[in-house]
Amino acid sequence: MKSSLAGAVLALATSGWLPSQAWAIGPGDAPEIDDAASRAGIVVDLRIGGRVEGDFKTLEGRIERLDDGRLQVWVRLDARSLVLNGPAWMGRSMRSSKFLDVEAHPWIQFRSEPFDPDLVREGGVMAGSLTLREQVRPVRFQVQASGCESPGYDCEIPVSGEVSRREFGMEAYRVWLHDRVGFDFHVRLRQP
Repeated sequence: MKSSLAGAVLALATSGWLPSQAWAIGPGDAPEIDDAASRAGIVVDLRIGGRVEGDFKTLEGRIERLDDGRLQVWVRLDARSLVLNGPAWMGRSMRSSKFLDVEAHPWIQFRSEPFDPDLVREGGVMAGSLTLREQVRPVRFQVQASGCESPGYDCEIPVSGEVSRREFGMEAYRVWLHDRVGFDFHVRLRQP
């Protein structure tokens, strides 16, 4: 997982893009995020070298088509479903009240600002807001340009970004962990 996000959540950004063929469906219709085929991950860099990566096993989301033709994405991750590929102490630390605080704040949510559907084909910045530990902050995620005819259907839509953990009230473990936390999304779509 790349730390380009430079390190959202979430957001977690993530995904809601229509392939050109989908414009033939009715104005109230929109594809859904395929939660079974999509993936969301997190990366935290250690100050002593190395990094810890993990995956959220529960991802939910939807895409809304606005009256002006633009799209808006809403994604949420179940922080309790995070599985880390690192030492056990890191897993306990990330779930603790000093970091994600998964018992008190089980959901990480991202809501994009309205964007043009071409963003998925061409790549670029997706702005929005991330809710983490009940703190809401503006974030910007990078959408990579598509490598296929129907992004989301024929190939994944890669989205990544990073956030400052201190901005979300996670100030502990400064000796061990860098401030930037990266999020990495690989979004697949399905027709409703």
